[in-house]
Amino acid sequence: WVAGSGGVRRRCRIHQEGVYGLTRCLYLPGQPGALAWVVGDAPAARDALAKFSWKSPAVVVKVLDSVLRGIAQVAFGNNPISGLLILIAAGHSNFNAVLIGTVSTALYPLVFHTPLSPAVWGYIIVAAMFTVCVMAGLGRILEGHNIPAYTLPFNIAISTTFLCMKAAGFGEEASPAPSEEPDTGLQWDQVFLGTLLSAGHVWAVESVACSVLVLLGLFIFSPTLTLVSYLGATLGTLTGLVVSSAPYTLVYHGIWGYNGFLAAGSIAFFMAPTPRVILVAAINAVFATYLQAALIPVYAANGLPVFTFPFCLASVLFLATAMAMGPSTLRVTSPSFPELHLVQYNQKSRIVATKDNRDGDETTTEPMV
Repeated sequence: WVAGSGGVRRRCRIHQEGVYGLTRCLYLPGQPGALAWVVGDAPAARDALAKFSWKSPAVVVKVLDSVLRGIAQVAFGNNPISGLLILIAAGHSNFNAVLIGTVSTALYPLVFHTPLSPAVWGYIIVAAMFTVCVMAGLGRILEGHNIPAYTLPFNIAISTTFLCMKAAGFGEEASPAPSEEPDTGLQWDQVFLGTLLSAGHVWAVESVACSVLVLLGLFIFSPTLTLVSYLGATLGTLTGLVVSSAPYTLVYHGIWGYNGFLAAGSIAFFMAPTPRVILVAAINAVFATYLQAALIPVYAANGLPVFTFPFCLASVLFLATAMAMGPSTLRVTSPSFPELHLVQYNQKSRIVATKDNRDGDETTTEPMV
């Protein structure tokens, strides 16, 4: 028995439903007391801050809540605690990446082989402004199809900016790496490590501690989303073994898993996570990794990484596929968190089934003329 809001008590049938019963108890509306400030989309914090206007002294807290939720929403987690843990994860390795933009500041030294300069910061700020404009345009185009723009605005803006910087003569030639005998053996412990590091690579941070914090932050928001996203990272990493050749350095470093991580999570977040939808999410993770393999040579010709283009392109296609393969109620209209999405879908399905049965009974009982 767990005390809910307003003194109402509800029973968690954990002995019957296992982990799913515990998840329903903690992550559905009316979470007990303090949990409403922490788990799911933190409704208590959201409702409490909604009572204050943007002109009140609470504006600092409202801005902080908005920023932290925005950080977490890169992986679809609308929770300030999740955002805080991810912020700590990013700051653990690169403090400047948190201030300006994790990916651009973390990848610039790797792509251009020079440290950040004032001119580079100027380009990054311009790229951030471009992202807002591109988001407005793409959002208008895709909203008619009920498909989100994902991180396409970021990909377009940062790719364009990096190409312009290369054309302007930024960077230096990479020094040749020392020749080593390639290790053609497959190390499965490193493959597992690669699946874990994939979570951190979403924010361009390669660290086990950071990746664990990212997964923990996402788990606070939604255990379902965390498990599906990690499933996508695992499938992406394993697919990387198929579409690449030894030595599998990039697989071990998590480079082949982060697009799968996002691709699977995107389907599980914007659709009610039924078994069929989770299957589509898994296939999407594999397809995103195949796209990554196809795009790497194209981007490598210009000395650029593929960013998250594979995830975006695959997810736009597979979200449309998932919407076409089932009832319209599968598509989440007001995103909150997957556990609630599934309950709302089941409720709508029961209402529709009841209505259909009632209509059928009325038809069969009509007197024949």
